[in-house]
Amino acid sequence: MPQMLKTRIAPTPSGYLHLGNALSFAITWALARQQNGTVILRIDDLDNARFRPEYLQDIFETLHFMGLDYDEGPADAEDFLKNYSQHLRLPRYHALLQQLVEQGVVYACPCSRKQLSVHTGSNCHLHSCRHERLPLQQNGTAWRLRIPEGTEITFNDQLLQTCTVRLAEEIPDFVVLRKEGIPAYQVASLADDLEMGINTIVRGEDLLTSTAAQLYLARLLGAEAFTSINFVHHPLVLEPGGGKLSKSHDSLSISEMRKSGLSSKAFWQTMARMLGWQQESITDAQRFLDRFRLEELRKMSRQELQAK
Repeated sequence: MPQMLKTRIAPTPSGYLHLGNALSFAITWALARQQNGTVILRIDDLDNARFRPEYLQDIFETLHFMGLDYDEGPADAEDFLKNYSQHLRLPRYHALLQQLVEQGVVYACPCSRKQLSVHTGSNCHLHSCRHERLPLQQNGTAWRLRIPEGTEITFNDQLLQTCTVRLAEEIPDFVVLRKEGIPAYQVASLADDLEMGINTIVRGEDLLTSTAAQLYLARLLGAEAFTSINFVHHPLVLEPGGGKLSKSHDSLSISEMRKSGLSSKAFWQTMARMLGWQQESITDAQRFLDRFRLEELRKMSRQELQAK
């Protein structure tokens, strides 16, 4: 019997959500609903430096505005902080990190980004920290994963087909534990996907390197449940000027658009125009679901969509 699809909407409360985030939510939701699958709302809140209560609230307001439901996860911001925050799952993340320590594949690095910038690309292996064997518990150090030179990760994507990421060049020796003692995104995301039984992950094409990093971690840890996940990397949404949409541009956020009078109907019409479906009278989530065809996104893969 085929496995039922189980996926997640996984925003970070590090800024107000924009059309790119909304597109990813819509694709995730539609893919799951078409297959009678399960959607989990998982909010990735480990980044204390950028967390704001208003950003957390914006996630719930945006999902409500879009008309998207989910099957598991917090009902509201208060419920999230009390019962679903990633900080409640820290022991699981540290257990995974301990497995990496026992394999001898992590090393301590006290260097700043500026110091590391002189060792870009595959030259990262020349950085002295990689060979100094500093104590892992030394204050002010991050833990980095030792990536052998030439390491490449190849995986299949439902839109992009076969993908190959030169991991050692694109994100060499990436951080798995930050200097403040907080597990890094790659570790927490992998641990959560494994614990929640996720078998389908929808992401933007800009996160191909993150997928490769997590696959590398999963292979080190023997986590076959993750290495067999179905991936869907969808096209990105660009700003009107051509740059990638960013949470740093609040004027392009859905929150600001709503304050300027954007209705739910107009929002869905905008989404339809980005996908070339403007003739389809898409005015709400249900009509988006009725129109949604994953194979049509395949034709758009490796492209960018214009926010209009």
